[in-house]
Amino acid sequence: MDIVCFDMEGTLTPEIWEQVSLDCGISELSKTTRDIPSYSDLMDYRIDVMKKNNLKLADIVSATKKLDLLDGALNFLNQVRQEFQVVILSDTFHEIAYPLMKKLGYPLLLCHTLDVDGEDNILGYKLRDLQAKKQAILGFQSMGYRCLAAGDSFNDLQMLEVADQGFFINAPEAISSSMPEIPCFNTYPDLLSALKKSK
Repeated sequence: MDIVCFDMEGTLTPEIWEQVSLDCGISELSKTTRDIPSYSDLMDYRIDVMKKNNLKLADIVSATKKLDLLDGALNFLNQVRQEFQVVILSDTFHEIAYPLMKKLGYPLLLCHTLDVDGEDNILGYKLRDLQAKKQAILGFQSMGYRCLAAGDSFNDLQMLEVADQGFFINAPEAISSSMPEIPCFNTYPDLLSALKKSK
């Protein structure tokens, strides 16, 4: 059975850090990989802003718990599960993503981890790999799996390039136009149809 690898934020869920920005009134935290393509640069920036504003891990988790899935995402994911194995490949962190995993029905999530001290301060982060999404797909392919992938942002390009078939979903035109050879969709039914045709 083929594996479908999905990005999480912007693809199936809202952006966690945009909610944090709204909750805390700190506009700098609304930036995502759509704004700063290098994930390491983006996280270094976020942690610096958090330290300056004395934000804790609990503040991020509180924001995550407020988020609902994107409209239609759960029904879409359940339909995909009927014909494919599903993996979420995300540049989020286990420590803040778990409320959304519950809402998604606990799919397999491969992401990063945070370095948190005893006072709930986020000191840093541990990336699985600088190109974790790409490496995950290459790993599945090395075991004989055919991998399809869908995402919406610059940090998804690495996995779309190596997937047997990649798709954009909800991607801004500036991103999708950077790889015009990749089909781009704005609705889950259209993406579901394309996934089924790629089997």
